[in-house]
Formats: sequence, structure tokens, C-alpha cells
Amino acid sequence: MVDDLLQCRNVVVRAPNALGDLIMATPAFSRLAAHYGKEHLSLICLPAGAALLQGNSWFRELIAYDRAKAHRGFGGGRRFVKEIRARSFDLGIILPNSFGSAWQMMRAGVKKRIGYFKEGRSWLLHAGRPREHDAHGRFVPKYTGLYFMELLDVIGLPKAPLAPSLPVTAEERSRAAAFLTQQKLTLGPLVILAPGAAFGPSKLWPPERFAHVADALAGQGAAPLISYGPGEEDTVKALQAAARTPLTTTRGLNLGVLKAVYERAALVISNDTGPRHMAVALGRPVLTLMGPNDPRYSALPEVERGEIIRLEVDCAPYRQPCQLKACPIDHRCMRGIEVTRVLEAARKWLS
Repeated sequence: MVDDLLQCRNVVVRAPNALGDLIMATPAFSRLAAHYGKEHLSLICLPAGAALLQGNSWFRELIAYDRAKAHRGFGGGRRFVKEIRARSFDLGIILPNSFGSAWQMMRAGVKKRIGYFKEGRSWLLHAGRPREHDAHGRFVPKYTGLYFMELLDVIGLPKAPLAPSLPVTAEERSRAAAFLTQQKLTLGPLVILAPGAAFGPSKLWPPERFAHVADALAGQGAAPLISYGPGEEDTVKALQAAARTPLTTTRGLNLGVLKAVYERAALVISNDTGPRHMAVALGRPVLTLMGPNDPRYSALPEVERGEIIRLEVDCAPYRQPCQLKACPIDHRCMRGIEVTRVLEAARKWLS
């Protein structure tokens, strides 16, 4: 079986949906390309993922799975399956844990399918591995990028470095430079603030505290910039309303240009969400404000520059990390992170 998998020449990878997870999967993409070659690899991802990976050296084709528009609903799903079936893939590597991602690959006629044996989907896979459990039956937390890399061990690929990366094109850099100049954000060290989190409100540090940080750093000559994504507009408005300093946002920038803006940052201050991983992949220092989630899923100390700022709390009857999308009590894990602590770390990294 391993020899058969290694010799496949038309391979498709199903990417994770969350942008942070997608970025943590880039070492796996690089490892696959080193063996199969870009000309034999395609990637299925959401449209935002396709925008993020434009200019990459891993895949000949980025196939956008547009669940919100073109491939919405039952009819759209059937059309997408037909599009994939027409490409006659002989190997599918399924990084998400969901049943639906494996079911889609099976319906699309992908000849051999590998993934984690999870969510009752083992019968849809030709090879894979179980997720590790501890003595109490709980999943063993591990860095998400390592989780993806361990799935590739099933194929028998040579080992590869575990370092996320993102492509940035010359055009993206040029447009980013024009944006920063136009917004007068080149007069001091660029500090990007990422106050949102698609995961849910449990990950949000209060926006008024981001505002206090922005005011303090602007007063010391830094150039703050608010970075946000769809659905985070209310958080941004609250931050701007609380700030004394007029704050520019990344509104209107596509993900390609946004990457190039992040590449210019002196520091990123972010909740535990996609922008944090973008900063890591681009080699920029990042202060990650973390509360409900287990840092072992997302931290890569040997590569990540910056600090995870986290408060150990007793939130009985719940336990930290709770991994909940919304805090059922008083959100003490995030509200307990003081502005002074964040500013102290920011000044250290800016110096």
C-alpha cells in the first residue's frame, strides 16, 4: 500500500477550512511537493484559502470550494463533486477531521483516500491513522501542523521541517507599500492589532483594552493598524470608539496584499486566531492573547517569535482550557489579562 501511495501522480489535498489551520498545514504542503512535485498536486480549499496561497510553489491548481455561493446547497455540492470527479485524482489526502470531507472525496471518485480515522468515517478511507488518546480516553493535544505531518507518515514520505510559511508576490509587496504610504503608516514601527476571532467570543480580549494599547504605543511613535476579517466589524467599531488615536484599518485589502502588510510589521498583537499564524509564517514577532484554548494545539516555540500572554485561572465548574466558543461565566481568562502586561511585552519586542 505504501509503495502504491508514493507512486501516485495525480494527487489532491483537502485543506482545513480555518485560515490558521491552513497556515499550520503549509509544512505538510511543502513536504508533499518535495516528493510528488508541484505538477502532480492540487489543493481543495475555501476561496479565502486560495487567495492566501496565491503564488505558492506547492500546487499546480488551487480549487476553490465556494460553499457560500457557487457550491452552496445540495445542487452546488453535486456540481463541485462533478468538477473534482472530472480531474480523475488517484490519491486524496484529507486533512480535516470531518465526515463530510471524506464523503465528498469518495463521491468524487478519488481512487485512494487517506485521513484520520475519526467521526465514523474509517470505512471511507483506504489508509490513515487514529487520533492519539491518553490513559483517560481524552485526545492528546499537539501542535496542529504536527498532527497534519503525522498523517503524511502513513504515506512513507521523508521527514521535513515543521516551519509554516506563506508566499508573497512582488505585486502584493508593491500594493502593500502603496497602502502603508497612503495611510501614513511608514513614519514609525508598524504595529498590527488583530482584535477579532472567527472561533467565537471566548477568544476575544476586550476591544477597549486593544484601544488602550494602541493609544499608548502611538504616543511612543508607533503606527497602529487594525486588521480584521468578515464578521468582526462590530469589534473594530468598539475599538475605534474607545481609542483616543484615529486608527486606520485594513478594510478593502485582499488577503494577498494583507500578507505583504503583515510582512512589514514590527509587531503583531493578536487574539489566538488566523492573524497570529500569518505573523508566524512571515517571521514577524507576535504577542498572542490566549484564554480558553490549549496552547499546545497552536504554539510552535522553536519557530514562533514573540510571546503567548495567558492567565491561569480557576473557572470552576469549568476547567481551563475549556475550548468553548462562548464563556458561560465571566470570561475571566481573557478579562484578567491586563493592559500593562501587554504593553510591557510590546515595548520589549519593539525595542
